[in-house]
Parts: sequence; structure tokens; C-alpha cells
Amino acid sequence: MATTNNYGVRQALNNKGVKNNQIGYKDGFVTVNGKNFLKPGSVTNGSAMSTQQNFNNAWQGMAPTKPVSVPTVAKASPMVQAANNVRNNTTTSTFTPPTPRLEQTLNSLSGLANTQASKLPEFKYDPDSDPAYQAALREAQANLGTAQRNTNAGLRATGQGRSSYSETLANQLANRSMESIANTTLPQMMQQAYGRFIDKANYDQSAAQQQAAQLANLYGLQYQQDVTKNMDEAQLTGTYLPAEARQAINNILALKNQAEDKSTTSDQRTALSTQADGIRRQLQSMGINPAAYGANVNASNASQNASAGFRTLAGQQSDLQQKQSNMDAASTVSQLTGRVVAPQNDWQGLYRQANDPNAPLTMQGQQQQFNNNLAQQQQQFTEGQQGWENQFNQAKFNEDVRQFGMQYAISQQQLALSQDDNARQWADLDYKQATSSGASGGLTANQVLQSMKGLYSVPVYGTNADGDSVKEGTKITTDSAQRQQMFQNVVDAGLSDAETRQILSSLGMTTKEISDYKKLYQGN
Repeated sequence: MATTNNYGVRQALNNKGVKNNQIGYKDGFVTVNGKNFLKPGSVTNGSAMSTQQNFNNAWQGMAPTKPVSVPTVAKASPMVQAANNVRNNTTTSTFTPPTPRLEQTLNSLSGLANTQASKLPEFKYDPDSDPAYQAALREAQANLGTAQRNTNAGLRATGQGRSSYSETLANQLANRSMESIANTTLPQMMQQAYGRFIDKANYDQSAAQQQAAQLANLYGLQYQQDVTKNMDEAQLTGTYLPAEARQAINNILALKNQAEDKSTTSDQRTALSTQADGIRRQLQSMGINPAAYGANVNASNASQNASAGFRTLAGQQSDLQQKQSNMDAASTVSQLTGRVVAPQNDWQGLYRQANDPNAPLTMQGQQQQFNNNLAQQQQQFTEGQQGWENQFNQAKFNEDVRQFGMQYAISQQQLALSQDDNARQWADLDYKQATSSGASGGLTANQVLQSMKGLYSVPVYGTNADGDSVKEGTKITTDSAQRQQMFQNVVDAGLSDAETRQILSSLGMTTKEISDYKKLYQGN
């Protein structure tokens, strides 16, 4: 074990499943849940450091007030947690989601890097704890005993027996044996132990490097799934949903499906709802309105809102452009019809609004209505005056015939008719100028053309010198569905075939395109 203070206490606690908000530092001690856990050997750059042995001793001696869960990739789902709570008659007021897997992988990789960064511990050799040395020592002692017995037997055979000489020989044999062990066997055993020490260190380093490579590859795959994929979707849809929020929504849907199961009891359903309330608070803390996944929304309806998230800047700009286009279309229809209409996505509905007799008139429409009423009153007055004049002329004609004869009376009537025709022509011109729609009462070809340009033109955007998006003009839409609606609206205007074709050509429609659309509306 390492004896230097190179073991990060906070990282080690994180690897054990202790959250950062549970870890503190007070009066020289690292605390867990407010209780002293370990006095670090040193504090470097704000990080408490200790030895791995001291940390392991402190961890084994810690008695937490509640179990500290070790995070794993295959953590129990919220439904299993809720079911366990019901089974154990214990419910929690808040739901604590598992640590995001990206953070788990990064913490594991960081912990592995910290371990690899530590120095190789000092090699120490203890012959008393080396099985190989102890075996060699026992063998040498056995050989020494055999040699001493053989020597004593030889001396007794020559009649010397036990003597100081025999003891000297025995001691010499023992000394040579111990010297051989100390000078030959012990260095060999030490060298073998050092070799095993180096081999284990190399093996541990290689295994750690392989594990680090696997974790780095796993982190890349998880980042691709949890971050890059969401960013790509945001670019396409204009809506961004973080991986944590997506997981939270999926957890709520899972709880709803479990709660709506017929086999779920009332108490279990209450527990599941409590779990879901905790996740909804998590969503709200992320800035996402949880109402779409509320307790009053069933699983089927809630699943339809599973892709709701934050509108990106590009998405917001697209929404703004759509609103502006709808307002421009409504303004154009209001100017053409004189009726107040509300902006809407379906532009054909604008004319349906305008055709509603209860739709209020615009200021221009009110002025036009006033002019029409005034012209009608003037026409009625003129017709009444003409009737009186006709009666007067008939009486005058009869009197002229009686007094001056028929020829004189006819000449007087011709003179009066010439004067009336001149006055009538001026009155008719005044009436036509007062009514914009003329005698037919419909839109002119130019008015229909301008209406279609207003309804089916889309903005053209460019980039200025500062790199900002600016509107440069408009063009007729290229969307096939919109162009088909435009064709139908022009045909429904009731103009002549020549005027209709001229308008469609001015709107950029080709001869083939007009022919194809006419096949769809054979009655026109």
C-alpha cells in the first residue's frame, strides 16, 4: 500500500456513491452527512489528500445514518424503486434520479487517472513473509541436520564420540549453511520477489490502460447518444431536449403506465404518483414546464409531448418569420376585402373569415361602405328627379302641341333629351369613380394579382456586413401545396380565361404547371 498522501478523498467518496452535496470540510476533517469522516494528511489546491489505507480504514469504520448506494449502470428503475417502497411501507417525498451515465463514466475515468498518476510504492522485502524463502530455509535446515547427524555418526565410528571436536564440526556446518542462505539463497529470493513485484505493477498498469481505453470509448459513444444526437435533432427541428430531461420524461411515462395498469392497487398508485411528482420537480428545475406530464394527464396524451423542449435560436427565428408571414397575409386580405381578419396558419381560412357577414369592417371598409351608400342615395335621388322631369316634360309637350303645333313640340323635346343625356353621362362617371368595384362588383385582374402576391410571397433573407440575417425581399412560394392553393384561388376569382391565364403567368406559373393543375379541376 502507498504511504504518501496521494489519494483524493472526494473522488474516492464519489466512487463509493457519496454525492458532492453530502461531502463537507470542517475543523480539519472531511465530513460525510455532517459527521467527521477522515482527517486528511494534506490539502492540495483545495483537495483533501490521504493514503488509500487510511481512507479504507475510515470507510470501514463509518456508520452512515442511511445506506449509501453504489451507482451502477444497471440501476433499479423508478418503477422498481416505487414498488419496493410500497412493499416495505416506505415512501419518499422526492425522487433522486441516478447520476447521468456520462458523469459516471467520467468519474470512473478520472479516478482511474488519479490512481495511475500515483508513484509506484517502494519495494520492501520481508523474508519472514516470503513463502519461497521460508521453504528454502526449512530445506537448508533439514539438510544441515542430516549433515550433522552423518558427521556425528562418522566420528562415533572412529571412537571419538561426542567431543569438542564434534561440536566444532557441527558449528562449522551450521555456519556454512547459514552463510550460503544469507549470501546465495536470500539474494535469489529477494530478486525473485522484486521480479514478481515489477510483473504485477506492469500487469496492473496494462490492465488500467486497457480499462481507461474502454472507458474513453464508452464515454465517446455515450456522448454521441446523449449530446451529439440531441444537438443534431435540434438543428433539424429547432427544438433541443437535454438527455437528462429526456430520461426524466421517460421515467414519468413509465410510472404512468405502471399506475394505469389494472393490477396496481390504490396504495401503489399513490406511491407511484409521489415518485412522479419528484421527477416533475426535476423537470421544472431544468426550465421545462411539467404540466404536459401532470398527474391529470394520462400516459397516452403525455407521450405525445415527449419531444417538447427548448426552442433554439434558429427555431425562434423560424417561429417569428412564420408569425410575420401570417400577419402580412391577414393585412393583405383585410385591405382587399375591407374586413378585419385574425392571422392564422391556414391562409385559405382568411377569406372564410372575411366572408363572414359578422366580421367587423376596417376603416377602409367603413369608408367604402359609406361611399356606396351615398352613391346609392344619389342614384335614387337622380331617378326620382328624372321621374318628375319626365312628368313635367310630358305636360310641357302637350301644352306646346296645343299652342304651337306638333313640329315645334318635337323640336323642344329633342333639345331637352340632348341636355339630359349629357348630364346622365356625367352622373354615371361620378358613380363609377365613387365605387371602386365598378359595375360588376368583383375584384379586377390587378387586384387579384396583388392579392395572390401578398398571400403567397415568402421572405428572402441574406446576410449583412455584420453577419446578421436581414430581409432582402420576397418571392412567390415554391411549395407545391401552396402553389396549388394559389391556382385554385385565382380560378375562383371568376375572371375571364384570358385574365386568369395572364395572372397565373405573372405569378411565375409555367404553361405545363397551369395545364397540370387544370386537370385536377376539370370543372374550371
